[in-house]
Amino acid sequence: MTLYASAQDAWQSVCLVTRARSDVEAEEAVVINRPLSRRMDEKLAHLLLNGADFRSPRYSDEVVDRLRDAFGRDCAVYFGGPELQTQPGLFVHGFGSLPGAREVAAGTGIYVDGVEAAIDGVLEGRFSPLDFRWFVGRSRGLDTSSGEWCAVACSRPVALKQCLGLPKPLWHEVMELCGGEAAELSRLELIKRNDLAEQQDGDDEP
Repeated sequence: MTLYASAQDAWQSVCLVTRARSDVEAEEAVVINRPLSRRMDEKLAHLLLNGADFRSPRYSDEVVDRLRDAFGRDCAVYFGGPELQTQPGLFVHGFGSLPGAREVAAGTGIYVDGVEAAIDGVLEGRFSPLDFRWFVGRSRGLDTSSGEWCAVACSRPVALKQCLGLPKPLWHEVMELCGGEAAELSRLELIKRNDLAEQQDGDDEP
């Protein structure tokens, strides 16, 4: 029953692995196709920067306010997973030139951190808030050996794409890109989805 419940929670999730333990296990990842919020108030801004612990914040109230000003009216915040919900959020983007940014893995062109430089860029009009993705929580211990998860090569365009009103859910797009049995599984699942014929935004809409 525990395995069944876990599989249901992870159903059609697409994850970006940020730290791997081995070839078959991801130590830490974020789900990239579970939108959570398109708006950011002060409470959410504080959670993303400092986590739920108000005793020793990493960022000052001034930075929190600037984050809210930059991303408050239009942002992309996702449910990254059930673990580490009270920890600071993960900030993902494709700008390696941002001061403080670091690449998730060499050659991927996918970066985390560099928050303050991004805030400045958005407020100055050099970036759009939707150039960046925020994640609350993490997914840990994803294991391909059980068959619950399937590892595929990281695609920068897919990892950075906002899952907001997509014509086809991201999971199906990834499975089709994989081809073979994965694409066939996607086709069979789409047959069950009559709603996709009626409204082309799938389950990636918040």
